[in-house]
Amino acid sequence: MARINLPMGRVEVRTDEGGHSLDLDIANLTLKHLLLLRIYSDPTFARGFRYDREDITRARLNETLAAKHGLRAEIENPLTGKPITVRAFLKWTLDELKPLAQALNLWNDLTPLIEMSEGGRNTAEKIRARLQMELGENDEVPMTVLKELFYEHEAQVKADVERIASDYGSLGSDSSKIAEYIQRSRDVVRQIPTAPIRFRPKTQAVIEVSYPDKTSEILDLAQQLIRIPSVTASPNERLDEVHRAASLIDDYLRNAGLQTKFFDGKYPAVYATFPVSSLQSQREASNSPILLTGHFDVVEPEPDDSQFTPHIEGDYLWGRGSADMKTVVATYLVWIKDALRVAKSGSFTSFGSSGSFPNIAILLVGNEENGEAEAWGTPHALKELNLTPSLFIAGERTGERGNELFGEICVENRGVMRFDVIAHGVKGHSGVAGTGDLSEKLIAARSALNEIFAKHLTLKAVDGWQSQAKFPFINVGTPGIYNVTAGEGILGVEIRPIPQDDVEGLRSKVEAYCAEHGLEVNFSVMENGVACDPNNPALKALIEAVKQASGGNEPKIGKKLPGTSARFAPGGQAVVWGQSGVGPHAKNEAHFIPSIEPYYKSLVELAKLWKLL
Repeated sequence: MARINLPMGRVEVRTDEGGHSLDLDIANLTLKHLLLLRIYSDPTFARGFRYDREDITRARLNETLAAKHGLRAEIENPLTGKPITVRAFLKWTLDELKPLAQALNLWNDLTPLIEMSEGGRNTAEKIRARLQMELGENDEVPMTVLKELFYEHEAQVKADVERIASDYGSLGSDSSKIAEYIQRSRDVVRQIPTAPIRFRPKTQAVIEVSYPDKTSEILDLAQQLIRIPSVTASPNERLDEVHRAASLIDDYLRNAGLQTKFFDGKYPAVYATFPVSSLQSQREASNSPILLTGHFDVVEPEPDDSQFTPHIEGDYLWGRGSADMKTVVATYLVWIKDALRVAKSGSFTSFGSSGSFPNIAILLVGNEENGEAEAWGTPHALKELNLTPSLFIAGERTGERGNELFGEICVENRGVMRFDVIAHGVKGHSGVAGTGDLSEKLIAARSALNEIFAKHLTLKAVDGWQSQAKFPFINVGTPGIYNVTAGEGILGVEIRPIPQDDVEGLRSKVEAYCAEHGLEVNFSVMENGVACDPNNPALKALIEAVKQASGGNEPKIGKKLPGTSARFAPGGQAVVWGQSGVGPHAKNEAHFIPSIEPYYKSLVELAKLWKLL
């Protein structure tokens, strides 16, 4: 019974629980919020309630009366001890808070309580009145009536959730808090196809935030993506977060009116196209679009999760995934949302004629960092969709210095080849004669493989366009255990081949060596480099689009050394073309903000040139 002097301890608002409308729940929360503010700002307000034994006894008696008789209950005023009805006490409280509520623009949020104070029914009274009409003289509620109440309430909850999902964007900086709950809930219900609440907004009902310019809009979306720690390619993959990033992307596209296909698996992917319009109804949608591709997974943060708190300094957006490649993903999403809206509006200035959509689609995957060998990596999605893109654009960073306004259009890209060389032995005492040394065997293999690579790979070139071969790890035995020989040893190998090198020939030589020396070889990734046909019409359209966006300057054509998803392009018809940044996979990862708008404008120009005819 100790006296509580904290102002917040003097606010305890009890309401009839369950079945409220969203508006009433908001009103109750707003009432508590305003009471706290009033008590903090005005020490004289409600001082008559001392929180002593007498006051607490009166409060508990009032609760009992209110439970029996609702707003009509006659109670003892908690501040004066004089008789008053609950409805009248509610009205007095609202009148006391009205100036503050109006000053904070919260008065309208209290509307359901204002109506009750003026004679309206609370939730419990509404339910009782409804049941009295249904039951008449009966004193038992039939199951049919209970089911009817249940389904009505379910429909109301569904409508409330749709409203929240549509409106929360108007909350500004606070919207990210609700967004996380919605994204996580969306992931849960994916596993329950029959769940009535899908945590989606009503189609085309989303309240959008206004931005001063297109770069600001893209930056906001990029930061939302960066805050999601969608880590793969590590022993501690955060697959729940990878799915949450996919949900954000899928929701964004669906809310904008795009047609999406969500590939749900260990690693999710999202494919988006423009909706089939009346202009397209007499023909099938093309299965050879220009395909904008990218990924929303990232490598582990360095040095810690602080990298998932994005921040802007000068011309750079800092954070894990900012340069590789969530900012480009955000640019794709904003662009395709705008392209759909402009085409539907009938504008002829930005994207061409009304009702005609660009023959451009988007494919975003969640396992690029670990090689996309499992579903739903790019090759799996392309096969499932039966897609042969006219041009495959991998949006990885191509502004390598980190300060270019326009990234290079890289028409050649190295591939990726990864395999393990495995040596088997028998565990035994290291001091016994005859026990093998797997380390020696793997080191010898490393030397032999280097000789094979030198014969089959272009490892040196004047212009730097060359293959690369590395041994990222060798694992034999257990650290700290000296007196037991290892039963198995593994040598990891990664090759980044240029398209001019013969990867299949190299593989056969490696397999022959391993077979001859009693070694096992396991190839996990096997993709050659790609070189796009310079006469590809879609490539020419891209080059022209970048030229137009840059004011007539010829775009720089280059080659991409790091492997990307471009290696999966059917027929090698792919380019790598992105924005500018520094430090991918490093602690100093940052995206060059001024490169965002030129990229967006280039997509706009490309849309004009590559339309469904």
